[in-house]
Amino acid sequence: MRILTGVVVTILALLATTPVAADQQTRAQRTCITKLNDAGARLAKAVARDLVDCVKLGLAGRLPAGQSAEDCLSADNRRRVAKAHAKTEATEARKCTEAPDFGARDADEVNAAFATLASVTDVFGDDLDVALAVGVGSKATTKCQREAAKHMLTTLTDRLKRFNKCSATGLRRGAIDDPQWLAACVGTETPSTLRRDQRRGVRLARRCAESDIAAAFPGPCGFVSAAELGACLDERVACDAALAVNAGDNIEGELTHRFEDGVAILYCGERPTQYSVARQWNEEILDAIRIDFPRPPIHARNLLHMAVAMWDAWAAYDATADGYVVTEKLVSGDLQHDRETAISFAVYRVLAARYAISPNGPLSLAAFRARMNLLGYDPDFTDAVGDSPVELGNRIGAAVLASAVTDGANEDINYADPTYVPENLPLIVAVPGTTMSDPNRWQPLALDSTVTQNGIPVPENVQSFVGPQWGTVTPFAIDFGAVLPGPPPLLHDVDTDDDFKAQAAQVIEYSSLLSPEDPAMLDISPASLGDNSLGANDGTGYATNPSTGEAYLPQIVKRADFGRVLAEFWADGPTSETPPGHWNALANAVTDHPLFVRQFEGAGPVLDPLEWDVKMYLPLNAAVHDAAVAAWGAKRVYDYVRPISMIRYMGGLGQSTDMGDPSFHADGLPLVPGVVEIVTLASIVPGQRHEHLAGHLGEIAVLSWPGEPADPATEYSGVRWVLAEEWVAYQRATFVTPPFASYVSGHSTFSRAAAEVLVRITGSPFFPGGLGEFTAPQDDYLVFEIGPSGPVVLQWATYYDASDQAGQSRLWGGIHIEADDFEGRILGATVGIQVYDKAVTYFDGTAIP
Repeated sequence: MRILTGVVVTILALLATTPVAADQQTRAQRTCITKLNDAGARLAKAVARDLVDCVKLGLAGRLPAGQSAEDCLSADNRRRVAKAHAKTEATEARKCTEAPDFGARDADEVNAAFATLASVTDVFGDDLDVALAVGVGSKATTKCQREAAKHMLTTLTDRLKRFNKCSATGLRRGAIDDPQWLAACVGTETPSTLRRDQRRGVRLARRCAESDIAAAFPGPCGFVSAAELGACLDERVACDAALAVNAGDNIEGELTHRFEDGVAILYCGERPTQYSVARQWNEEILDAIRIDFPRPPIHARNLLHMAVAMWDAWAAYDATADGYVVTEKLVSGDLQHDRETAISFAVYRVLAARYAISPNGPLSLAAFRARMNLLGYDPDFTDAVGDSPVELGNRIGAAVLASAVTDGANEDINYADPTYVPENLPLIVAVPGTTMSDPNRWQPLALDSTVTQNGIPVPENVQSFVGPQWGTVTPFAIDFGAVLPGPPPLLHDVDTDDDFKAQAAQVIEYSSLLSPEDPAMLDISPASLGDNSLGANDGTGYATNPSTGEAYLPQIVKRADFGRVLAEFWADGPTSETPPGHWNALANAVTDHPLFVRQFEGAGPVLDPLEWDVKMYLPLNAAVHDAAVAAWGAKRVYDYVRPISMIRYMGGLGQSTDMGDPSFHADGLPLVPGVVEIVTLASIVPGQRHEHLAGHLGEIAVLSWPGEPADPATEYSGVRWVLAEEWVAYQRATFVTPPFASYVSGHSTFSRAAAEVLVRITGSPFFPGGLGEFTAPQDDYLVFEIGPSGPVVLQWATYYDASDQAGQSRLWGGIHIEADDFEGRILGATVGIQVYDKAVTYFDGTAIP
């Protein structure tokens, strides 16, 4: 048996940690957190002192007239609680002049969190008067019960004091700049505090040596000896303290459970039950992805291995299903409990190993531990030999990790590939133009500073190709050589040279439409958009919603707002969980829809949430995994150029349309009136479109988004004429374009593969109710600049429509050309279908390893 009393760390150890998360709180914010926590501790002490008083008065028969001991607990006879409430409110008014980003910030929340001593029932049973009646008839028991109440008061006060000291010191020194690190102070212990706890326990044991513990404490602690009573009270009080701090500070610190063989036999608080454990762990990995480097193929691999761990743990208790890595079968006396336990231990082992090397690894690992703790599992229980679900889960986690050691991902060297060397020297984004030894090949970017799309600084300012070896990673279902698409359009290729130039110019045209001052409007509802054939944008929408039988309502918005929202929504997912994670989030939203029914392939019995989730996550994440293998394999084979290099290179050479003009070059950009033009004497006349480019006669200008405004929170850039040599994508200045080759689009491949899985497992291509949507509020969504100028509601009738928009967004964002998108969609469809067909064989027991 193991009793968890919180995260056992010293304050000095916490302060030595250097987290890499949110900004450090200001002095005013730190003061607010610290003073409100002090106020919460005062309130908890007042409540505990009332318990001591009520126990003493009840045992002495001196309760106020007409008042029972139970009444006494809530009567606030000495108005201690009322005074503490008022002090908390006064503290907020005086000390919270600047609301903190995390932690205690609201007096009402703090008062509600610290006002309850729930352990009274755990210790004295459901009726305090009944328990005290035992003490009234026994002098020894009277002393014992009085000492127990005093023990609870002292322990609670001491525990909250530890938390407040840890948090105040950590905030002051800058060691706590994230709620996860604040949560680490919950249950903080040092050798001296442990000795104090032990001394209190010894004193209580002496006072209770001659008492009937079971009669005096008719709750969980009634089943222990006098020598163990102090420890039992400590864990119940520790539970109160942790619950209060978690609620008052809006954090998830570890709760106090009593564990036996890895599972809580005495649980603190209420278990999370809104979602299945599979869904809860899926949310954990999505959160970990959001604060990791946005490396889509790596996260797709992690998502698959998480799903495999879930599936193998579930299948071990099913007579028909085949496991993917671990195929053993066990008998269960409590099927739901055993599956949940095995899944949690298996997934925890996988995620803890994978995200330990993340730039925010400590935060993710703390979150995984917190999830285990919330579920009532001991993450430190590592036994893997035996038939318990805990041991099974540990075996499965280890087996999944071991099976991937030689899969070709190079995990042992942090997924690097020393064999890849770019053909072209870097493009220095801050300097006009570029030089390329091969204009068809990928060119890394050199930036003054590099920050990933989810805000993580990158030390190296020259891009390194992410995952060039991924085509050799062991797939779930596909044969990479068999699905490899043909080549993209190439400059100098007799058959595709014109396509290469035209598709580069098309990206500029998209960029020219990004000004909110442009009055052009679009209907972006399924009445007008969607229903494309595979690998095309030829759809004209749907006459009616098949779920309602009625026409879709138009959604008329500015074209520029639609393009900007589309580019940013799909950039790396709405909260940067990368495209593989984005489709997990979308699938979760589908299952949450009130009209959704968990019927496998749309027919048969309704599945329980756990079975549905494990059967959805396996093919979904196998599909995005194999999509990464296929797309990144193609990226390595073709090593294809990005639009920024195409446009700057060709624009620097000239134009390839007017052979009679001095600016003509066979490899130049094609002229497009109003979009790609030559700077001429007529066009630089004051008041004309190229006036500001007067020093660049004969050069090529493009109408385009010019880059981020000075203050993206309050300004937008619109579009203007810039030199083609200075063109940038609609992206952050510290990002510009992803660090890997262009062809094919990962977004398009991931999205279509995932869409194919959702279509098949749900039994319909349509979203529940015939409509999926996302709302971008006015002036409160875009990151690259302020916007949109009005609310934009992205809508999709089918999963295919959503996946097509994911691909289209990359052209609006200046990241890909049309060939990247269309061929990626086609490739994704092939991958998704093959993966799903194989995945269902594990469900029905016909899998061939």
